[in-house]
Amino acid sequence: MKGDGRCLKLFLALLILFLQNIKGGEVGHSHSLRDAKVTVRCIERERQALLAFKRGLVDHFNQLSTWGSEAEKQDCCRWEGVYCSNQTGHVIQLDLGYSFPGKMISPKLIELHQLQYLDLGMIDFNYESQIPDFIGSLTNLRNLSLSYCNLVGQIPSSFGNLKQLQHLDLSYNQLQPENLNWLPALSSLTYLDLASIDFNESQIPDFIGSLTNLRNLSLSYCNLSQIPDFIGSLTNLRNLSLSSSNLVGQIPSSFGNLTQLQHLDLSYNQLQPENLNWLPAPSSLTYLDLSRANLRSVLDLSLIHFNGSQFPDFIGSLTNLRYLSLSSCNLVGQIPSSFGNLTQLQNLDLSDNQLQPENLNWLPALSSLTDLYLSRNFNGSQIPDFIGSLTNLRYLSLTSSNLVGQIPSSFGNLTQLQNLDLSYNQLQPENLNWLPAPSSLTDLDLSGNNLSTVFDWPEAVLNKLRKLEELRLVNCSLPPPPTPILSTTLYKTNSSTSLAYVDLSNNHLTSSIFLWLSNYSTSLVTLDLSNNNLAGFIPDFTRNMSSLVGLDLSNNYLTGFNPDFTRNMSSLLHLDLSINNLTGFIPDFIGNMSSLVHLSLSDNQIEGANPNLFARLCNLRTLWLQRNRLSGQLSKFVQLLPRCAQNSLEQLYLSENVLAGSLNNLTRFSSLKFLNLNANRLSGKIPESIGQMSQLQEVNFGMNSLEGVTLQWSLNLTDD
Repeated sequence: MKGDGRCLKLFLALLILFLQNIKGGEVGHSHSLRDAKVTVRCIERERQALLAFKRGLVDHFNQLSTWGSEAEKQDCCRWEGVYCSNQTGHVIQLDLGYSFPGKMISPKLIELHQLQYLDLGMIDFNYESQIPDFIGSLTNLRNLSLSYCNLVGQIPSSFGNLKQLQHLDLSYNQLQPENLNWLPALSSLTYLDLASIDFNESQIPDFIGSLTNLRNLSLSYCNLSQIPDFIGSLTNLRNLSLSSSNLVGQIPSSFGNLTQLQHLDLSYNQLQPENLNWLPAPSSLTYLDLSRANLRSVLDLSLIHFNGSQFPDFIGSLTNLRYLSLSSCNLVGQIPSSFGNLTQLQNLDLSDNQLQPENLNWLPALSSLTDLYLSRNFNGSQIPDFIGSLTNLRYLSLTSSNLVGQIPSSFGNLTQLQNLDLSYNQLQPENLNWLPAPSSLTDLDLSGNNLSTVFDWPEAVLNKLRKLEELRLVNCSLPPPPTPILSTTLYKTNSSTSLAYVDLSNNHLTSSIFLWLSNYSTSLVTLDLSNNNLAGFIPDFTRNMSSLVGLDLSNNYLTGFNPDFTRNMSSLLHLDLSINNLTGFIPDFIGNMSSLVHLSLSDNQIEGANPNLFARLCNLRTLWLQRNRLSGQLSKFVQLLPRCAQNSLEQLYLSENVLAGSLNNLTRFSSLKFLNLNANRLSGKIPESIGQMSQLQEVNFGMNSLEGVTLQWSLNLTDD
């Protein structure tokens, strides 16, 4: 008996091994396909076909380095993006989800007779190629994606041969829809994406209604005139997107047949929604919205114009909804109390309508709400107190609603609130005593309100903001902080916070803010102090800001710098000192910021730079020095610019200075995309070599004394 047991175990082990081997021949992204390449070598005919296909691409970044004729690269089953059957050795999957320039789709692909999965999405054919007819001969295809390929012309009628096709994505090209008569032959289709195909305000062909196995249909950005009635016959639909299709007119009552619909998006159209009585029929709305992983049911009717009418009552019967958007619908008046039945709703967007707080008395019933958007409503009323009963809220937006008065104390119940946007109202948040202790707030925006007492907030309030990461107090009439620094001010309390982004722009701050910030030990990443009243020398206020990557001090009255101003800012990427009163040479310390990517010193009175200033700025991509007092020969100034091997400079703005001489030495900046030398004193001929700078997108040599603007590249020339 024991021997029989061992034989049974051996038989089962062999059976499992056999089943695993069979499984390896399936199409997909499973590891079994990649592992199968260890035991199989590709067929020579198919290897040559793939090499011919590669010759039709422009692989600048060597993304297909594994493809080749070398001895160690003979097995195409090991090439990147190629998958073979571990039984036959045939290529069954070609997945090139890369962004290549493409010259052509090689007809040699027809040699891949067993191909089941072909994804060429993102290969850019620059609107110079059509979809080749031979693809219709790859009759084993189950999945075909040609999205974002910039293809043009007709879709080949030979696609009607692809009887086994289940997934077809032709979105975001410039294809013509005149001949789609082959579509009904693809009866196995479950996914069809024709987004951005221009139907020129015509209707969708009726025969799409015969594709009864469709689960996903996308017709967004298709310039359709009205929703075709036949869509109501697609009774197995799970996902319907008609967003931004320029649709007008009625929504067909046949949509009531879509009883399995999970996701409905009719946003950004010009529909007349008088007849929406069919909507309660698809009561199974349970679509998983991947833009917010926690949402499973979606109804988006935003930007449908209700012409000042009231909210449709039937929406309250869609009790499985998790997401409801009725933004920008021009809805007024009382919202039906039936909305209180939407107890599973997690995300509600009613922004940009004409609501008043008394229209929202049913809101407390929606205890599952995590995201609530009510911006641009209310018009002069106070914040409704009952919002504080929505204790599961994570995100609340009441921006630009002309709200007045105080923030309700009931907001103290919002212990899970992470993002609060009360910007651009007329609130008077003299204190934040309503904050729960501890507060979970990570993002607080109070911009556009009167916060004249912000620097007097008590320490008990500030202690509640320990988790704050982003703080926006733009245009809040902030006064200068008190001097001397008091123990209760923000820097003392927030010394151990995770505050990363601070925007205090467009206020009444003076240079005393530097003294206040100099004691501010922080993990600050970006700081914006632009459009204030900062004047004089910039002191060494950044000594405790070693993680700073962005600093904006533009549009102030600054005249100079403390030499140690940037001694701890080795990670700085963005520095904006434009529109100040800086004079003399560009300060030498800027040359120590080797990580710098963007430097703006425009609109000052700068006269030049020392010889080695830019030597270490090998990462610099944008340099803005327009409207200064730069003088001398342009060629000598250009010699000062970074001479690093990568030549990463992309934008060079030197307009409205007094630079003279010729345009020599500019061609070494092979990455340059924008060049502006307008309104200087340049002379001589424009070198033909500038026309060979392949990356240039915009050039401005206007208001100089240059010759030679008849060259072909001068099509980009502007005289602004």
